[in-house]
Amino acid sequence: MKTFTILFFLVLSILGLHAQSVLSIEPNSFNLEIALDNRSTASSYVFNNSSVTRTLRWVRIVEGAPLAWSSYVCDKNNCYLDSTNTQTFELSGNGRGLLELTVTPNGTEGTGNYRVLVYDIKDSAAVNAILTVGAVSNNTTGINNPKTKGISIFPIPAKDVLNVSFDVAYNVSSIQVYNMVGQKLKTVAVSSSSKTVAIPVSALNKGMYFIHILSNGKDIATQTFTKE
Repeated sequence: MKTFTILFFLVLSILGLHAQSVLSIEPNSFNLEIALDNRSTASSYVFNNSSVTRTLRWVRIVEGAPLAWSSYVCDKNNCYLDSTNTQTFELSGNGRGLLELTVTPNGTEGTGNYRVLVYDIKDSAAVNAILTVGAVSNNTTGINNPKTKGISIFPIPAKDVLNVSFDVAYNVSSIQVYNMVGQKLKTVAVSSSSKTVAIPVSALNKGMYFIHILSNGKDIATQTFTKE
């Protein structure tokens, strides 16, 4: 079964190179560094670049990871258990939807490689996209994402206020808060001299959210948090 899945995935990848990019994932590649007692999330969007609503399926493929590690996928509808390897969802024409892969080492050192394949159930060969995630965890790692070095959020979970701390060199201009279906809930302007921004979150419902950190309108980092 595993061999068939990999062959299926390779065929879709090759054929997809020659097809118009009806589906895209942005960003589509992550390298996560995870503390042994922590977890890290690769947070992306799936874009339907056509004008028609499509029924899509995602498939999580674990290409290699320690047995003690766990991972789960979140899409625009829900977050699923580690035991769920595939699920379908609808994406409207010219719409976008959340796609996340969260990896938890559970105290075990090692490396892992994951792919999340997304395809149209009616045209899988021509309409597909791939999220690629590499992960490493050992006693010396502790950064959730190398692209967000120098950026931290606390407390997790947040109750009334979420603090976002960052290096002034990032020139952060604003921070946006999104829910799990990709709806922007608020934008907080950041002054050029700020190193920490306090974002009120008491009005948010309990659950998972994520923030986009922007510099002059460009997204430089994405992180997730939980509201209690």
